[in-house]
Amino acid sequence: MRTIAFFWQYFKRYKLSFVIVLLMMVTATVFQVLFPVYVGQAVQHLVELGRAFAEKGETDQILSIFGSVMGSVLVSFVCLSVSSLIYMVLMTRVIAHSTNEMRKGLFGKLSKMTVAFFDRHQDGDILSRFTSDLDNILQALNESMIQVMSNALLYLGLVIIMFVQNARLAWITVASTPVAFLLLVVIVRLARKYTNLQQKEVGRLNAYMDETISGQKAVIVQGMQEEVIKGFIEQNDRVRSATFKGRTFSGLLFPIMNGMNLINTAIVIFVGSAVLLSDPNVETAVAVGLITTFTQFSQQYYQPIIQIAASWGSLQLAFTGADRIQEMFDAPEEVRPENAPAFTELTDSVEIKHVNFSYIEGKPILKDVSISAPKGKMTAVVGPTGSGKTTIMNLLNRFYDVDSGSIEFDGRDIRDYDLDSLRSHVGIVLQESVLFSGTIRDNIRFGVPDASQEMVETAARATHIHDYIESLPDKYDTLVDDDQNIFSTGQKQLISIARTLLTDPQVLILDEATSNVDTVTESKIQQAMEAIVAGRTSFVIAHRLKTILNADQIIVLKDGEVIEQGDHHQLLKLGGFYSELYHNQFVFE
Repeated sequence: MRTIAFFWQYFKRYKLSFVIVLLMMVTATVFQVLFPVYVGQAVQHLVELGRAFAEKGETDQILSIFGSVMGSVLVSFVCLSVSSLIYMVLMTRVIAHSTNEMRKGLFGKLSKMTVAFFDRHQDGDILSRFTSDLDNILQALNESMIQVMSNALLYLGLVIIMFVQNARLAWITVASTPVAFLLLVVIVRLARKYTNLQQKEVGRLNAYMDETISGQKAVIVQGMQEEVIKGFIEQNDRVRSATFKGRTFSGLLFPIMNGMNLINTAIVIFVGSAVLLSDPNVETAVAVGLITTFTQFSQQYYQPIIQIAASWGSLQLAFTGADRIQEMFDAPEEVRPENAPAFTELTDSVEIKHVNFSYIEGKPILKDVSISAPKGKMTAVVGPTGSGKTTIMNLLNRFYDVDSGSIEFDGRDIRDYDLDSLRSHVGIVLQESVLFSGTIRDNIRFGVPDASQEMVETAARATHIHDYIESLPDKYDTLVDDDQNIFSTGQKQLISIARTLLTDPQVLILDEATSNVDTVTESKIQQAMEAIVAGRTSFVIAHRLKTILNADQIIVLKDGEVIEQGDHHQLLKLGGFYSELYHNQFVFE
């Protein structure tokens, strides 16, 4: 019911189209089930025509009736074709518009979701909901849903018309249904079992190939090529085995059901003939006509069942996709208080007061953390991996909200400010820089799209990337393309810093901006950082302590708690954990 409700929220705006589709499907069903009746009547009149010609030589009246029947057959065929075309076109239009609305709604939801969702799900998993899941829904609804709806109506129509025509022949026709249904269930379950296994094994094979390709150098160095090939062959054989079984059982569906169909038709012909021709109350011509009609019925009887069974797997993919997309729609959104005041300028300080936070309940990351950062001063946060450094940065920008305590700008809880205005004045340079498709100019002014060329170049000069950009053939019009690989990691970081500088943030967060670069590039980034932090309230997460020696204050975290606090000289004099970190690091450097 939840899945149906999900689809209905998009389909309900097309109620009129659905009514017309349903009417056209019913119309098509009526003419489709009447077709065998008209054929049977035509055969009946042909028999009567032959008898009349043999007995009296009079055929005009019967020929007229036969002509009327054939005319009805022609009209039925035309009406069936037209009504089928109408509902196919309408249904395709409804489904295309609905999936388009799903995609737009999903992307709109993406911008409102909390960072927690992105932290819990891999990028590829989120992307697949936009691509393969929506594609599965579109394909399944376009093909399978129409098939299921039309064939369900056809099956119902066949059963009704058969019992209306002749109850005895109808019971003969449907008598084998339980056996066919049992075979159908067994085959479909086995096919689905091995198809699911095939998908899992293909996933494992892809993971094995990805691991091998990404680690190819290590494979060569360790001389493990033969072992890797052996592992690939074993996994590939598992894929082959599961694929063979899945395809075999899937392939059994149609021949077995068609065999049942032929057997059922033969039973209808022979048993039906024996029943009707032995009945003195049934004329021979009528009996022959009914046998012809029910032969047509029996040939059609299993087709809707086969089509529904064949389409059900695709519908299951659509249902699974709908559940995964619904999970995104159900994900919590960022808390945005109504009529909240805009944050415009930091005049005093940033205060972190008695903050407790955990990503998973019962596993605290921050424990009663308090930090006071005066305006215009640089606060460095250091500590071992897992101590909570990055978590503090996530809380300052409201990627997450605190469990208890508060973070205040100028004495006001940041949760009380308008979120967009707050973030527009908080700049972040992440450890891993991100460049977007477009030109270098577009990337630098990403946060300020109307920035002038002069402003862009000023930011680039301040971060020591201008000269390199000018050395490129297209300069600031150079397109950013991962395949060209024209930027080193450090150069990407400098562009990212220039982008942040251009936004002119009130509060600045630098998250280990020099951790993945060489010494020369580190020096350039350090100079760029000095330019960007000048006069700003800044928080710097430091991996290399030499980048924060001049910080106004250094906060030392360990196991989620502030254990030391002071400037570099004070902490060295203290001779505690920071001093140990410093001496260990500089000994190795």
